[in-house]
Amino acid sequence: MKKGIKKILETILILKKPKKYTLYDKFWVQKIKTNIVRDRVIFFEQICKDKNVLHLGCNDWPIFNPSYNLHIKLAKKAKSIHGFDVDLEGIEDLKKYVNQPYFSNFNQLKDNQYEICLVPETIEHVDNVRTFLEGLSTVNAEVFYITAPNCFSKNHIERNFYGKNEFIEINHPDHNCWYSPHTLKNQIEKYSNLKVEEVILLNEDRMVCCKAIKKQDV
Repeated sequence: MKKGIKKILETILILKKPKKYTLYDKFWVQKIKTNIVRDRVIFFEQICKDKNVLHLGCNDWPIFNPSYNLHIKLAKKAKSIHGFDVDLEGIEDLKKYVNQPYFSNFNQLKDNQYEICLVPETIEHVDNVRTFLEGLSTVNAEVFYITAPNCFSKNHIERNFYGKNEFIEINHPDHNCWYSPHTLKNQIEKYSNLKVEEVILLNEDRMVCCKAIKKQDV
């Protein structure tokens, strides 16, 4: 009986304990409303189904594998799909599996119209995020989906190792930065003409996805 009462009291104390973010000044607290989607590939297939799609970062350099390449999967669902990547050699490999147009410069896209512009796990690879987002702003698309690994994902944090004189993280060697729901949304709206309508956590919380449209369309 006493153990039961003790457990109840401990639960009440935990519930009453203030959340850590409430201890900080509101200036530092960024609240982002999010939706959760378990499977990113199924989600991408659903939004691209029967649509005219532009897919940025289509090659998966340097780990291209046709058995699980996203561009190949989406080509089976989309009405049409154009690829965009700066890896010209990789584009030649991808052409063997998806025979549709490919581009490597935003200037090549000026006359094209798309329903969906998909930018999955690409922004963390670029050398200059501002220049990249300014280029993305020139794309004529109805809706943009921009994703990046979530730095605050429980899965990502738990697999890190804190040693005495070293830190080990599991990360793509070509990544230049990590993103959070706030920082991805913040950079998109700061450096492009896009307005983020929705923030989605993909693969539970491992990826952040921002759904956006052109600001003049808001």
